[in-house]
Amino acid sequence: MRIAANLLALAALAAAAAGCARTNYTSPARYEQGLVVVLGGAGGGMMGEDSRVRGSLAAAGVNRAIEIFEWSQGDLIDDQVDVNANRRKADQLARRVEAYEVQYPGRPVHLVGVSAGTGLAIWALEDLSAGARVTGTVLLASSLGARYDLAPALDKVDDAIYSFNSIADTVLSIGVTMTGSVDRNGSVAGGLVGFSPPDGSPEYVRKLYKEKLVQIPWWPGDVVLGNLGDHLGSTNPLFIRARVSPIVLGRRGAIREAPPETAVASASAPARAADLNGPPRPAARLASRGSSAPMRAAGARGPAKSAPGPAEKSRFVDWSVAAPAPARPATDEAVFFAETGGHP
Repeated sequence: MRIAANLLALAALAAAAAGCARTNYTSPARYEQGLVVVLGGAGGGMMGEDSRVRGSLAAAGVNRAIEIFEWSQGDLIDDQVDVNANRRKADQLARRVEAYEVQYPGRPVHLVGVSAGTGLAIWALEDLSAGARVTGTVLLASSLGARYDLAPALDKVDDAIYSFNSIADTVLSIGVTMTGSVDRNGSVAGGLVGFSPPDGSPEYVRKLYKEKLVQIPWWPGDVVLGNLGDHLGSTNPLFIRARVSPIVLGRRGAIREAPPETAVASASAPARAADLNGPPRPAARLASRGSSAPMRAAGARGPAKSAPGPAEKSRFVDWSVAAPAPARPATDEAVFFAETGGHP
């Protein structure tokens, strides 16, 4: 009996110690440093992805307030298909960001969305009032349509919108193709093949995509960071610490960008940026911008295109795909694993 009592006492002490060791993600000191808002996927973060992202960012040295924005209706399918309810929640998020910026002017603000939560992150950017902006936004396994017009959201970030995509994501390739994208305007998810400007987009929209959309496709080397290319692989703590936290901290990390105006539909390794640890790219401010409303030209269509040459982009099921990459020489294993950089 005494042994059992002692074990219970030890268990209580351990639980108390664990409670004391919990991180306070919303302490006043953290709000003074900045704000990160994490949005889980459909079902209310049912796989713990929002808490996992928050904890991993904090463990990586993000000393800002990290809030989880609760937006789910409690049903997986409803969260994916109820655009009106989701847009109302996104409007609430926009007001939350504005309130923070009034109270803490000049602090960095980042939004990090997972799966369907990326739709609310983008809509919140669209809903920001004139003068309100965020530092940057991260999209993980986005279920937004690949041709959704990101221009109004891109125009609201000072750094960039970073989208981590994976052609190996079966939830996006099968599930979202069946249910439709979270914006209800497409069946192919941008988190699967990458985002492209809508057909007929004017030049200034394409410029926004080129300058402020950074697409990072999954590649096999990410396996060492716990990301197998699956739907929630990009929320693995190792991956968040190595790939996402540098973006939030303004270091950008070792990222590999896809062609800015082309949806990536192949598993070929993309070209790497020359200086990945340099200063963040400057904000692209358009003098002709009149409002944050969608800037897609109504009915605009470019001139008829001739048949693509061997080095041009081709079309496949009405989605732009990159021309086949030239054969690459065999890579030494040491170089292969050292190339990723930033491993914890």
